[in-house]
Amino acid sequence: MRFSKPALMGAGLGFVMGIVFLAISLFQFDDSVTNARDVTLVSVLFGIPFSVLIGLGIGWAWGKYFGTHSL
Repeated sequence: MRFSKPALMGAGLGFVMGIVFLAISLFQFDDSVTNARDVTLVSVLFGIPFSVLIGLGIGWAWGKYFGTHSL
């Protein structure tokens, strides 16, 4: 499976944003409801993969509408 440059850049930005969201969520979770281990586990198993998929889709759409060599 081959991805265009915009799609891969979108996936990379999605990964970076997933890491940023993980860091933000580690600073803002409620100690009385959950713990840092559960917040990290959910972010790694669900947050980062969904961020990568969303970034991949946005990058694909960018390449489709603006051309694969637009970046």
